[in-house]
Amino acid sequence: MNRRDPALRSALAAEYALGTLRGAARRRFERLVQTDAALRAEVWRWEAHLASLALRLPQQQPAAGVWAALERRIAASRQRPARRAEPRPAPLWRVWAGIAAAAAIVALVLFTQYRVVPPGSAPPAAQRAQYVALLKLPDSNMQWTLSLVPARGELHAVARGEYPQLGAHSLELWWISPQGPVPIGLLPTRGEGTLALPKELASSPAITLAVSLEPPGGSPTGKPTGPVLTSAPADRAG
Repeated sequence: MNRRDPALRSALAAEYALGTLRGAARRRFERLVQTDAALRAEVWRWEAHLASLALRLPQQQPAAGVWAALERRIAASRQRPARRAEPRPAPLWRVWAGIAAAAAIVALVLFTQYRVVPPGSAPPAAQRAQYVALLKLPDSNMQWTLSLVPARGELHAVARGEYPQLGAHSLELWWISPQGPVPIGLLPTRGEGTLALPKELASSPAITLAVSLEPPGGSPTGKPTGPVLTSAPADRAG
């Protein structure tokens, strides 16, 4: 891999985010991502891009013939003599969800040799993003992919997973400035949303973000009142 080729790096990051980069190539890429912050940011940018595309897709009810065909294939696989142990078949709803998601993303994303997406097809926030951050909450699968454009004062957040301990609380995002935490806004717990960034953040040489658990509607004091659940730096995406 030519680590300096921006087009190739973007293509591999897109394949990794899609799940089409497999085997030894995927393992090599994962090792490289651990030590390459810019490449890691490119992966996060693609995850935010693809997640926002998927959220725009209308829900579709599969035709009855699809279920029947899947059931026939699963039944046939169970009747074959087993020469070696095989993975247990996944529930039908998971099989269809994976097929539908993969088909939808592939239909929306056009791969060429070194141009993965046609110009102008990316969502505006992701297309103009200058920084990307991934925030994960401990003891849950709740996470956000954040795309920041400090010059425009914009932050685009894509939420995934759930936080069982949330209850009636809110999750508030903070910028850790040299003077202390600065509120950005309440993070979405489903789907996506756009928040306004503090003007002072545009001139910051480094950006660190944090999430705190707050009363409904956010902190009443302008400073974190609940526990800080997670924090992470924002990496430059270009």
